[in-house]
Amino acid sequence: MDSRGRVLIVDDDPTILHFYGHQLTKAGFEVAEASSGLDALRQIEKSQFEVLISDLKMPGMDGLTLLRRMHRHSAELQVILMLEAQNNQIAVQAAELGALQYLVKPIKPELLEKAAALAVRRNRERRTTSSVFLSHRSEQGKPVSFSATEAKNEFGRILEKAIRGDVVVITKHDAPKAVLMSVDEFNALSRAPESKINALNAEFDSLLARMQGSMSRKSMEAAFHASPRKLGEAAVTAAPTKRG
Repeated sequence: MDSRGRVLIVDDDPTILHFYGHQLTKAGFEVAEASSGLDALRQIEKSQFEVLISDLKMPGMDGLTLLRRMHRHSAELQVILMLEAQNNQIAVQAAELGALQYLVKPIKPELLEKAAALAVRRNRERRTTSSVFLSHRSEQGKPVSFSATEAKNEFGRILEKAIRGDVVVITKHDAPKAVLMSVDEFNALSRAPESKINALNAEFDSLLARMQGSMSRKSMEAAFHASPRKLGEAAVTAAPTKRG
């Protein structure tokens, strides 16, 4: 029989963990078990699940913290929280963090099965609607489509090129619109005007040093005390000879 969906169930109580896991397995789901939030994150990083069913109160990492951190690895994963008692404040917090629903223990097997089935259906709907269709066409003229995961992986490859030092030009309608580059390349470009200013400063300092030499000071002093006639003669002598 085909699996009805992949479920990860998390609870620090091994009795509850195995009982609910067994009930979901018997209902046709493919079930993995985790005894802590940290263990659940490790499994989410390694495998793809459609539903996460987690206890709220667990040592080390509670269900809400797990919910926050889990979304970094899998945005489509649907979450069901298990509570010891009705708690409207927790229910609101869970909804704000994207939880699908919460159930109060003890949970009847048929209710747990219905909740898991709904979560699997929501997961598959989100994955379908989040498919990214690119506007460009293939050589055969047919639209080329990528899933959200494939698009994310492709962006990761482009980002890796930029980190290695390549400059990636992003175009729209064949015209360059943006450039993706590493921080080192950006810093090198941003420091270029500064290096040019430093070079000009060095040239100015060198010129100033030459002007402060003994010969330069004597020439400037002679020019300062020269008569208008001598200044005029000096200007005529310094001017280039124009040939007719």
